[in-house]
Amino acid sequence: MRRRLLVIVFTLVAGLIVALSLPLVRATAERTVQSSFIARGEDGAWFADMAATALESGRTGRLEAAADRYASLYDSRVAVVDADSETVVASGPFDLEEPQVRSALLLALADRPPEQPGVRWPWDDRPFVLAEPVRRDGRVLGAVLIVSPTDRARSEVVDHLTLVVLGSLAALVLVVIAVAAPVVRWVLRPVHDLDRATHEVALGRLKTRVSERVGAPELRRLANSFNVMADSMHASQEQQRAFVAQASHQLRNPLTALRLRVENLEEFVNDPRGLNELRFAVEESDRFGEMLDGLLRLARAEASEAERGPVDVTAVVTHRVDAWRTAFTSAGAPLTTRIPDGVSALSLPDCLDHALDTLLDNALKFGGGAPVDVSIHRVPVGDGADAGQGAVDDGGEAGIAGRAADPPGGAVEMVEVTVRDAGPGLTEEELSQAGGRFWRSARHQNVHGTGLGLALTRMLVEAGGGELLLAAAQPHGLSATVRLPAAPATGDPV
Repeated sequence: MRRRLLVIVFTLVAGLIVALSLPLVRATAERTVQSSFIARGEDGAWFADMAATALESGRTGRLEAAADRYASLYDSRVAVVDADSETVVASGPFDLEEPQVRSALLLALADRPPEQPGVRWPWDDRPFVLAEPVRRDGRVLGAVLIVSPTDRARSEVVDHLTLVVLGSLAALVLVVIAVAAPVVRWVLRPVHDLDRATHEVALGRLKTRVSERVGAPELRRLANSFNVMADSMHASQEQQRAFVAQASHQLRNPLTALRLRVENLEEFVNDPRGLNELRFAVEESDRFGEMLDGLLRLARAEASEAERGPVDVTAVVTHRVDAWRTAFTSAGAPLTTRIPDGVSALSLPDCLDHALDTLLDNALKFGGGAPVDVSIHRVPVGDGADAGQGAVDDGGEAGIAGRAADPPGGAVEMVEVTVRDAGPGLTEEELSQAGGRFWRSARHQNVHGTGLGLALTRMLVEAGGGELLLAAAQPHGLSATVRLPAAPATGDPV
């Protein structure tokens, strides 16, 4: 928008400068032509006096010498004709039938003053033609013709035109830099603030507000409406979070009491089928409790206002893999790693730890004992081909880098932590639904879990400016990638 406004202002200022410069250029060109015409007119009058004596006496030697000398000095042609349009003296070949010469000659023989020629622009190479009547005692004895090139006059016009163009360009640049750019920046500042605030709200930072005291009245009203909308959204979200947290918390006590009462019924139930149903009731109450715990964690995470900061990805991944290695060994699932040194990223506190716990737990529960690989690699951004190639080289699955958005904050690369298993994986339809709250595959309904783990992980990762990407691994299995902005070098702003 700023560029478009600058183009509009540039065009208007350029049009104004052209409108003011054209009359100046034309006036300068006319003045140059007039000066040349006056000088040639004085020369023509001088020749006319000399020609009057020569035509009456018939002695033209002096006149011929003057014409030749004038022609050599001023690179002009001079001719004297009598009343019958017969050439008497000529400094060179002369074509009296040339339209421009013939017209000027007829005016002079009719005893009319020469007409001032029009403006000679640089591309108009027509010569000046001046015809001065030769008079004696009120009679027209003939005419003096002077044909002069316009090179000098046109050169002066070019010089003036160049100066005007350079001055106009300098004025245009000065106006754009000193006036237009600051004015456009001032006008668009509220719009940029609104755009930034809208982006922040879209990322879930509902406490973002904009100033209502800058910009045009329409923009101030828009800023006020935005703040009112943000307040309403923030209040609604806080009420929703409070309800989820309070409801989850309040349900914990009666659920715990109910579980205890159900367990206490065991000694009063003698029928084996009743004992079996009793155990199912206890398991369902445990599952309900886990679901309430997940809702509480989700509500607390949504209410968190922690700021993202640098995280040692290498250290976190190494620590969490070591913590899970015993569980994988007990289940007979091979766990391999590719963890380079010195990799850092920007994330919320403990976000990567939680994400790895969730992804490793899912790989262990749903991978069917298949090998699991944990890897870290950097992906350059700004070039989709490079990013996509990096994902293929490091893992073999397609689609991860291609679905990733540009990182916030202008980072030059992203860090990807990928947990890949060689299990049965998910279908395309299941991949499109995975990560939703309470979603579980129909094939995994009997597997322990609540369906909130991936949803909570995705929410935390996205709150820190990253992404959780799920894709089919090749030749089979599931690849889950946590994609985070790379941490800036030491001394760079975060």
